[in-house]
Amino acid sequence: MTKYLCIEGVEGVGKTTQTQKLVDHLRSLGYKVLQTKEPGTSHSPLTMELRNIMLNSKYELEMTTSARELISQAIRSIHLEKVIKPAYDKYDFIIQDRGLLSGFAYGEACGNDLHWMGGIGEHIVYQSQLSGLNLYDMVILLTGSVEAGLDKAISSKQEFEAGDAIEMKGLSFMNNVNANMVAYSSRFNTTSINVDGKNVDEVFADILNAINIRGNHGS
Repeated sequence: MTKYLCIEGVEGVGKTTQTQKLVDHLRSLGYKVLQTKEPGTSHSPLTMELRNIMLNSKYELEMTTSARELISQAIRSIHLEKVIKPAYDKYDFIIQDRGLLSGFAYGEACGNDLHWMGGIGEHIVYQSQLSGLNLYDMVILLTGSVEAGLDKAISSKQEFEAGDAIEMKGLSFMNNVNANMVAYSSRFNTTSINVDGKNVDEVFADILNAINIRGNHGS
């Protein structure tokens, strides 16, 4: 049976690095792994086009709070129906960078109503014929210094020439997102791992301990 794991956290906390390390490790053990992410995945070019509209500061003057959320939910709909659903029974693991927890945390920080977002999200998951809002077997929430993470994110990546609309909302916004993530993590089967004072390998060891993977596949 496929295990569906989602790695979460605010900007710069190390999600992408740890996602890649976990994928590489599981593949080295002989597991078949689908690596994906939200919002926007290389497995679906359309979701990447929508990601650009959603996050590129180039469109910020025209963007509205509701419009950004609806684009986010459209990306999730495409991702679940066209990427995740067909992957079940074909992979041992689906490892995802960001998911519903980020959707709730960032969406409410942007000014959207949690109940409204949850209703849309529930409908999308239902339409995909997956297993409800608690569709992940485990969510791994990486926590740490929000300020340090935001500084790291801004300095280390430049996905959009005009800037990332969410990162540009600043530290107060990101603190709100972080608080939302912690508060809403109880909606999922979540294991929280604090990254402060730890190097990449130490955090990864904590993740492996949380998911309890031992030895080679089939051994």
